Amino acid sequence: MKPGATPESGFAGVWRVVGAKAAPWASKASPSATRYPLLEYAIDFAAGEVKGPAPVACKGATFSSGVSAADELFAGQLHHSEAAAKALNLTGSSVTTYRVICEGKPRDYYVDDNAALVTWQDDVVYTLERPTGMDPQQYTPGFSGPAFDCAKAKTAGEQMICRDAALSKADRKLNEAFSRLKATETPASFDTVRVAQRDWIAYVTKSCHAGGSMPDDVGDRDAMRGCLEEHFSDRAQRLANAEVAKAGALVLEPRMRLMTRKRPETEESDIYPWMSGGPAATAFNAYVSATLALDKRRMDDKDLFPFGEDVADMKLSALRTYSVARFDAHVVSLQVSTFDYTGGAHEVLGETSLNWDMARAKAFTLDDVFAREKAWRAFVTDFCIKDLHDAFAEQGAPDPDRDAIESVVGDSDNWVWGADAATVHFTVYAIASFSGGESDVEIPYSVLAPYLRPDAPVSSPAKP
Repeated sequence: MKPGATPESGFAGVWRVVGAKAAPWASKASPSATRYPLLEYAIDFAAGEVKGPAPVACKGATFSSGVSAADELFAGQLHHSEAAAKALNLTGSSVTTYRVICEGKPRDYYVDDNAALVTWQDDVVYTLERPTGMDPQQYTPGFSGPAFDCAKAKTAGEQMICRDAALSKADRKLNEAFSRLKATETPASFDTVRVAQRDWIAYVTKSCHAGGSMPDDVGDRDAMRGCLEEHFSDRAQRLANAEVAKAGALVLEPRMRLMTRKRPETEESDIYPWMSGGPAATAFNAYVSATLALDKRRMDDKDLFPFGEDVADMKLSALRTYSVARFDAHVVSLQVSTFDYTGGAHEVLGETSLNWDMARAKAFTLDDVFAREKAWRAFVTDFCIKDLHDAFAEQGAPDPDRDAIESVVGDSDNWVWGADAATVHFTVYAIASFSGGESDVEIPYSVLAPYLRPDAPVSSPAKP
């Protein structure tokens, strides 16, 4: 076939370099045979060009295809070695070959026994596959692999992460979050992160059956990929959301623990706040420890996990994390979120707040914020009704019940206190069905001012 500016449909588009090995003809002393610079990059064969890393990328490319005899592969460097050809999955007497010519120099890509592409650069043979976990229409040049060296991938899980672009991206995101916490946390707190992450990797490897060799069955491989993707994506997001906050010399940072149970299989992941940097931290940490029951396992709570071994064939989870609404010299206001699967129809979501008065070294409630003689509850309820009416109207949903709204408004656990405004949080099921999700109503302190106590902790302006 004559060379043309457009690659054939079977060759055109995005491929990922998912495998690399020293070429059979390479000398053990060859430095090229121990480095794999193209591994985990994506390559796009497009009209008139090849997009990707050097040295394969080029402008003004022309394309052709044909077949190569076994003794022509790799410019004849296999030297008729059937063993070497078998190791490279190129066992046919002739092999379909796509040729790219850039600046007068040809580069061949062979279609191997698995319908992947094989090419070489210096003393390294590379394998390319159509990408999984990557939308070819959103291709961007650059590295697309995980945070670890795929040349050293041994287990099925490691190999799967290297072969799947979405898993690779999640692994990079996870590593970025882990590295950021290592750089910003105190050694004592980061040690809990390190131990929890080590335990999490061991649990996921076992739970996803990813510790051995790659399964031959396609269904088993797909199940492993799905399991890894669910765990890695969730964990990457949780660690990405875990941040260190500072208020003067005080530091509020995430600590972590990971606990598991074999029967029924249960994962309990806990990301909880911890303060350091001064005497004020002691009372706050004692409050957190008692309120979050850090001396216990949530998966041992029979009210939360009532089914025992009756759900032994399911994977259960008790996941907890938190977010910071405010941390300054006056107030610590956190929202603690739980995501639990205990064997029901779907995950159970829960939120509650932890609000701490720094000056008085104690937790505070609505009674500490609002003047009792003022009709603050009716005012806030009316404010929320108007805000929620507008939000529900956009969704075509009926207005929520007033009594339900007032019940939420009157519970301290549903309030978080920011620097300039308070937020009333309406959890799932509080005022709508599960499909209605959650709702937040933000109320500026300037609006609440007539109803606040003179000594309310939140009335003091937040300091940077």
